[in-house]
Amino acid sequence: MKKGILALATAVSFAGMMGAAQAADVTAEALATWSATAKKDTTSKLVVTPLGSLNFDYAAGVKGFNTQDGLFDVIIEGDSTATAFKLTSRLVTNTLTQLDSSGSTLSVGVTYNGQDVDKTADTVMIDTAGGVLGGNLSTLSNSFNAAGRTSAQDKFKFSIISATSDGSTAVSDFSTLPEGIWSGDVSVQFDATWTS
Repeated sequence: MKKGILALATAVSFAGMMGAAQAADVTAEALATWSATAKKDTTSKLVVTPLGSLNFDYAAGVKGFNTQDGLFDVIIEGDSTATAFKLTSRLVTNTLTQLDSSGSTLSVGVTYNGQDVDKTADTVMIDTAGGVLGGNLSTLSNSFNAAGRTSAQDKFKFSIISATSDGSTAVSDFSTLPEGIWSGDVSVQFDATWTS
């Protein structure tokens, strides 16, 4: 009788351990990959360097994506013969595409001091002849005709302004977008002119 009870107790104990072994922790693994480039340019008359990257996250509470400040550094080479200086920017690329097969896209809007930076016209950032001294970039306005190189920093404001569900069908309510990740480039062209 004692052997039967001992055998039953052992079997119950073993079954309890099997149940515990089957209830193992659940784990997940994800791989994050950043594209990276490195560049050094200390000789061009105009060098613009983005400082940081852009990350947009969807917020269900507002049914939209966050906005981001995109800092950049501008370096110019002074020209002692110049009497005026102008710096403009223009949007070149701004489409993010979903990485799966849906083809969904997001368009990134860019503003500078509240003014849209778009693909169809130049946005004036500095125009010394026109009295636009550049705000945070004003160091460049003051030294465009001085010897040596001068740098200044400012920022654009980036936001998701429109989307498509498949690359062509416009979506007015971001909450209807498919789940996933969008990626791509936002490029802004800068043009500097020294007038003699």
